[in-house]
Parts: sequence; C-alpha cells; structure tokens
Amino acid sequence: MKFAGLFFLFCFALFPQDLQNRTVVKTPLDFGDRWYMTFWSITNLKTQTSNNTNLFPGIGYQSKTWWAEAMLQKQWSSTGGLWSADFRFRKQLNHRLSVYIEPAVLFPSLGLYEFVVFESRVAKGFSFGAETENVHRLSKQSLAAGPRVGYALGKRWGWEFATAFAYRFVPTGSRDEARLYFVVTRRIRLRP
Repeated sequence: MKFAGLFFLFCFALFPQDLQNRTVVKTPLDFGDRWYMTFWSITNLKTQTSNNTNLFPGIGYQSKTWWAEAMLQKQWSSTGGLWSADFRFRKQLNHRLSVYIEPAVLFPSLGLYEFVVFESRVAKGFSFGAETENVHRLSKQSLAAGPRVGYALGKRWGWEFATAFAYRFVPTGSRDEARLYFVVTRRIRLRP
C-alpha cells in the first residue's frame, strides 16, 4: 500500500495534469429478485478540459457475482454535450479481483466510448488496480490509462460511500489526468 501512495505522489508532482473530480450517484430501484431500474448521475469537474454532467436512466439485471445494465445517456457540457447508448457490466471474479466494463455508442457525432476498471482488494476497504477510458472517433482518438487506488468509506443512513484516486497517462492529449472519484449508492427496494 505504501508503494501505491508513493507512486501517486511521484506522478502528481512530476507530470503536468488535468485535475478532475468525478462525483457519481447511483440509485437502483429493485422491482424483482434480479431485475431493477437504474439511474446514474455523474458530474465531471476539470481544470484543463470542459466540465460535464451526465444522466443515465435504464434497466439492470443482477446475479450473485455480477450485474449488467443498459441505459440511455444525456450529457451537458460547455461544448454542447451528447447522447449515448450506454452498457455497463461488473463481475466479481473471485473474493479479491473484480472487473468493470462500460462500452457506449455516442451520437449524433458518431463515436465509441469505453471505460474499463480492474481492481483487487488489498486490505480491508482498500483496493488497487488500473483503469482505461477511451473515445474513438474517425476525426480524433482520446486514450487514457493508469493506476488507481480505492477505499470503501462505509454505509450511513442506507447510503454506501466510496472514493478512489486514479492517475491516467494520456498519450493523445497535452496533459495527464489526476482524477478523484466520490461514489454514493442507494439501493431502493420497490418489492416487499
């Protein structure tokens, strides 16, 4: 764990970066044993690139070790925003390792988006892993990848709180990205 902290401090001090905050609120609404409606709200605040806010309503299916969701995304930003058909999948591979995969089709300006996170729990509440977030368009490619460290803050009033920090190297941009995540989840059961 000390190595992870030193690595992030090294990257943060030596490389210029676009400092970012991503605040995520997720509220699944269970209406059956496995099926649920889902709603995500994600706001990205950035120092070097444009800020944006995103809303994702959709439907999901959950199993014991995985869940999958299909959603429609609407994004607002200073550059106008976009729409997408967004799909999310998370699988607990074993008691420590998990993978999260999110592909999306962007429109009206056609493009493909993908966000992938691999994480391994290394201590109580702590995880270490890597993430990549990419946008592919005919006119421009945007690639970002790097290590991340996460911490589950716990539960309070029925809400789950977690945070993560990622340092992402961006070979297609002028600055690397240092991103702090804050994630809040509240599962609501509509069935008795």
